[in-house]
Amino acid sequence: MTCDRCEEAARQGCRFCPGCGEPLDSCTLCAEYARQGYEYCGRCGRHLVDDGDEGKKDDHIVEKTVFIAVPCITALLVVEALCMLWWSGETFGWLASRTFNVFLLLPQMVTIGSISGGTLQAFWVFLVIAVLASCLLLAYQSRTVVDRKAPRYIERIKTAPVYWVALMFGAYLVLSIAISALEGALGYHIVTPEGLPTGTGPQAVFSYAEAAVWEEVVSRIIPIGIPMVVVAGLCGRRDCLRYLLGGFGMTRVALVLMVVSAVIFGMAHEGSWGAWKILPTVVAGLMMSYLYIRFGVHASIVFHFLMDYSVIASEAIGHELFSFIFILVAITGFVAVYGLFKYMREGASNIESMPVWVRDQMPEESNGSNLD
Repeated sequence: MTCDRCEEAARQGCRFCPGCGEPLDSCTLCAEYARQGYEYCGRCGRHLVDDGDEGKKDDHIVEKTVFIAVPCITALLVVEALCMLWWSGETFGWLASRTFNVFLLLPQMVTIGSISGGTLQAFWVFLVIAVLASCLLLAYQSRTVVDRKAPRYIERIKTAPVYWVALMFGAYLVLSIAISALEGALGYHIVTPEGLPTGTGPQAVFSYAEAAVWEEVVSRIIPIGIPMVVVAGLCGRRDCLRYLLGGFGMTRVALVLMVVSAVIFGMAHEGSWGAWKILPTVVAGLMMSYLYIRFGVHASIVFHFLMDYSVIASEAIGHELFSFIFILVAITGFVAVYGLFKYMREGASNIESMPVWVRDQMPEESNGSNLD
């Protein structure tokens, strides 16, 4: 007891003292209501499941650990975006005399045309705007993480897109290292393609931005978004075109399309990287497809940009500092892998209750945001 009102408030069955705000644990009926299987105490209103559920404590460990990586991920993303902007003018001029082959994934890469000159320069402007807009939208949707006074703050962390990007990125680092080590132990190695751009030259600046945006168009919007638009239209959704950009929530159809998209994405890398690149790329494809389905294409673009532009960020800030950030993220990645598989296990148990075609409501319709 910390003030002269605590004792009286406790006798009245209050959970908190109205004088000092101190929590009061004097309710004698909580245990009885919990024993009878109730979720709330009938006297003081305490949420009994939260107070006694060990699984929640485990969730909090995952969330707090992964959240440590969020500042590192944010800093790395800012550095990469600044690198893109810094060399955007040089890249714009370099593209005036270049040609870019526009491709689709069927699942192998198939060229459907080419652009050059002013059209290619306009395409570069589009790529820059798409990356920056995706980063800003992700930050806006993740604004809840800065409000530490919000109720159930720890629970709300995992509704933010930036948390899931950090979770997926850390888990991918660990899983890709593990897969590469396993393949190496078996005597197989991923072959780096000849001519893969490195450094901070215009070719690298353009190529990795193009991969982050255009590959998400051909790997997520085309194999997932377009079929979901058709499905939503057949289900009578008047807003079916909104499904094109993702963020519509998981259904059984979306789950199948997620796997198909990841396999297409993985197989498309076989021609230049070799067969042993397929598995780690499929893993990355599953992660980006989930981000696309749950939050929108901007989230998958940010994840893809974060991965590919690391090559340029490493040159820009120095290998030592870059390696330190990567090691820190990789350390939290071990917990991220545990959390990822835990969420997957929970999701698998909910497949039977999952909508088959489309959700009755889009995520932002049900709670005013796209965070849940």
